[in-house]
Amino acid sequence: MRYGYFDRKNKEYVITRPDTPTPWINYIGSGAYGGIVSNTGGGYSFHKDPQNRRVTRYRYNNIPMDRPGRYIYIRDKETGEYWNPGYQPVQRKLDSYSCRHGMGYTVLAGEYRGVVGEVTYFVPDNKDFEIWHLKVSNTRAVAQKLQVFAYAEFCFWQAIMDQQNVDWVQQINQGRFEDGIITYYPHYISDNAAFFATAEEVGSYDTNLEAFMGKYRSEGNPLAVEQGGCSNSISYRMNGVGAFCMDVDLGAREEKEIVFILGFAEDRKNIKADIGAYLTPENSKAALDRLKAYWKNYTGKLSVETPDEDMNLFVNIWNQYQCKTTFNWSRFVSLYQLGLGRGMGIRDSAQDTLGVMHAIPGEAKELITKLLQCQYTDGRAYHLFFPLTGEGGQGDAPVKLFDWYSDDHLWLILAVNAYVKETGDFGFLNQSVLYNDKTTSATVLEHLDMALNFTNNNRGPNNIALAGRADWNDTLNLDTGKGIAESVFTSMLYCRAAAELIELCGYLGKQELCEKYQGMFDEMRNAINESSWDGEWYKRAFDDCGQPIGSRENKFGKIFINSQSWAVLGRVADAEKASKCMESVGRYLNSKFGIVAMYPSYTEYDDTKGGVTTYPPGAKENGGIFLHTNPWVMIAEIILGHGDRAFEYYSQILPGKRNDDAELYEVEPYVYCQNILGKEHPQFGVGRNSWLSGTAAWNMVAASQYILGIRAGYDRLVVDPCIPSKWQGFKATRKFRGVIYNIEVQNPNRVSCGVSKIIVDGAEVEKIPVFKAGTAHHVVVVMK
Repeated sequence: MRYGYFDRKNKEYVITRPDTPTPWINYIGSGAYGGIVSNTGGGYSFHKDPQNRRVTRYRYNNIPMDRPGRYIYIRDKETGEYWNPGYQPVQRKLDSYSCRHGMGYTVLAGEYRGVVGEVTYFVPDNKDFEIWHLKVSNTRAVAQKLQVFAYAEFCFWQAIMDQQNVDWVQQINQGRFEDGIITYYPHYISDNAAFFATAEEVGSYDTNLEAFMGKYRSEGNPLAVEQGGCSNSISYRMNGVGAFCMDVDLGAREEKEIVFILGFAEDRKNIKADIGAYLTPENSKAALDRLKAYWKNYTGKLSVETPDEDMNLFVNIWNQYQCKTTFNWSRFVSLYQLGLGRGMGIRDSAQDTLGVMHAIPGEAKELITKLLQCQYTDGRAYHLFFPLTGEGGQGDAPVKLFDWYSDDHLWLILAVNAYVKETGDFGFLNQSVLYNDKTTSATVLEHLDMALNFTNNNRGPNNIALAGRADWNDTLNLDTGKGIAESVFTSMLYCRAAAELIELCGYLGKQELCEKYQGMFDEMRNAINESSWDGEWYKRAFDDCGQPIGSRENKFGKIFINSQSWAVLGRVADAEKASKCMESVGRYLNSKFGIVAMYPSYTEYDDTKGGVTTYPPGAKENGGIFLHTNPWVMIAEIILGHGDRAFEYYSQILPGKRNDDAELYEVEPYVYCQNILGKEHPQFGVGRNSWLSGTAAWNMVAASQYILGIRAGYDRLVVDPCIPSKWQGFKATRKFRGVIYNIEVQNPNRVSCGVSKIIVDGAEVEKIPVFKAGTAHHVVVVMK
């Protein structure tokens, strides 16, 4: 069943019926002030940090679903009927409905009895507020007398307190109204405020939720809307709301536009001045145009034209857009991750930089620097941090012996190396950055050296990396108190990190460091192969009794995905082992909806394995399709030259290819989700936890840098594709260090990989050089 379609021309996903299987959302804002908007207007807003600066409330896992939100009510003054352009919360059957999710904005449009309401939500110019641009149109030849209500429910800024200390929160928060602006803030705060404002003449207002709603009512039948006016309530206690009521009388075929602004002010005395330029419809529309121009520029750094239209759609628009959202918010705030206790993940954010590096390397550098500041002086790192306060920690996993995750710090090496390749900014390696003790500093390169040293200094009985609390798989908690559990995956990631430092230091001529890292790489590689090769694949780990996980010896969890792909990515496996372990992935782990994390699933809880066994068979890490891991398999197959197989894996998890299967898939078909229920689960194929997933960045990397083969080098642009053998070629435009490269790949002999010659501006060359910024060049790559 279809609930919508891709509007390729306008770069929007258009939802044509409101009753989607789950709320299908969009993000507004760019990392400071932001929010979530669903296809029926549900969602919430926050400023910088959704835990400590929540602006509006949302009731998770609630019935009715997806409430509250940003609501516009339209009421006929003569009949008393009222409805919402986005269907919720009144749920009146509309004559027409649509939701258009675009890049950084959402438009809800509904029509009822000749009145069309259309509201556009977006954050303008990186401001600390959002605009609701409402247009109400009368399609009839007779006049209509209407009322418009605008509604948002405020939240106490500390979202955890808002749920856990209700008496205090309801006693201290107060609402005010003055000159078209409703402010909401705690009694003891002298400067900050959340606010809701309009320049339109206000007929009545409410700042108290209970007054607006009425007793024993809901957003679906608020008393104020039903009786045709607010009560001008001032919220001296209880719950706050921003609600306006205004008359809108429309003549035949007439329309009216109104602007509302919801936001957060560091100094509430400045609200009027800050928002004044945006309150007119003309200025609001101009701000929306600037937002669209920003996203056009952002996605214009890479554009492709391949024989696969779905790949084009995602590489050019939706995958790039999702990568920026994950870069903004890591795994912190969605309809699944509640913006309360999780924070921004160190490993997550480091990987997220890889998906945006081609587009915003400067912003990626800023985030990488913040991540380096989360590193301890011994080389390990926080597991997460909170962007508003800068505080960090190790999360809420049970502490037994270790207070660190074995992989977090190693991802910093991959992120820094990617930044240097993209920009040529080798000076960054010498930049001094504080450790998390706020007193000790080191250069960026020294930070990376300490990260590698930490893993090297914390190895177990098999001379491979200790597992710590866990590795990338947070649910594989193998330490039971002995402190000897080991992670094969982290050991392989360590090899990849060492290889990247060897490459970097080799280019810089730092021979002594090269020799050091080569020795570390060789020692770990040998230890992995001596301890962890299982005959057809690599083991995944060793538990706290020294027994293997992910081995044919095991009844459950015989084979795991990550130790196969990273055997190739980490350059651990020789050609024979690499071929065997990747064949095993296809044989035992692949399914029509993606590659499962492990097989067979655990059927009972086992406290020696930890969280992975809390899930039923086929769910998440216990045999589910954890999509983050799938592009690693694609990249491994590309490294081995298997373009057809890599593209098969890419295609089977591409969300756009599930658009006609939305009734089963449930989540949005325009972004990647975190996981899909696996082949051992009764609901095989159902998606979960959409939007904020490392799947976005790694699929962008797999598609653009490995399948299409367009990637940055220290002193060149590399074009080394590994494509489906049936392709005749493809075209692409890549902006790299201020230079426009117009690329044409030709595949006359229908091969998957291998380059026979490179022609730049008509001359055959050995490599694609870095030209002077501001120039444009034509590149032809002919495959063998």
